Amino acid sequence: MKIIRIISIIILILIIATGAYSRRRRGVDYFLKPQLGLWFGPITPVYTTRKYVDTNLGGGIFFRYNSPIKSLKYGIDGSYQYFESKGVNTLSLWPVYGSLIYRAPVIKQFPLKFQFKVGAGTSYVKIRPDRDHQWDPVGMLGFEGSFPAGKILNIGLRVDYLLIYEEHIDGASRNGHILNTGITVYFNI
Repeated sequence: MKIIRIISIIILILIIATGAYSRRRRGVDYFLKPQLGLWFGPITPVYTTRKYVDTNLGGGIFFRYNSPIKSLKYGIDGSYQYFESKGVNTLSLWPVYGSLIYRAPVIKQFPLKFQFKVGAGTSYVKIRPDRDHQWDPVGMLGFEGSFPAGKILNIGLRVDYLLIYEEHIDGASRNGHILNTGITVYFNI
């Protein structure tokens, strides 16, 4: 609970500070530049997956590029996620997926921007000590709030839901469900 208060205070200070900056630089829309960034935060198994593995920390990188439509971007994400098991196995995931990112229209003077994401790709799944590994399809839905912290830097919070589709495998009875939350830092290039 204390960490949430600290993060909230930091975000409030940054919003106030960037509000003054955005008034000086009115008319510049940094969302329209390609972006390269990283994220770090808790990775939480949800639904049936939480019965088998525990929450941990994870992180990843991403790249976003403009589309012909002003409020849309293309993105590619990659991350590493490691889960301790409630049994004897451990689980490692390396999801890689493409996404379409939509920036919700908000008041232009308001520095905070909201983005909705949808995507698909694949994930390398490795289970130890069983030495099982395979590539599985992945679907993703996400939400992000971000604001400029200068001319080239943005800071945000993200929430992404990953569905690791495993029911196509003979003998598999469930899919993997992971919720990624974290702080993002990305650069307008």
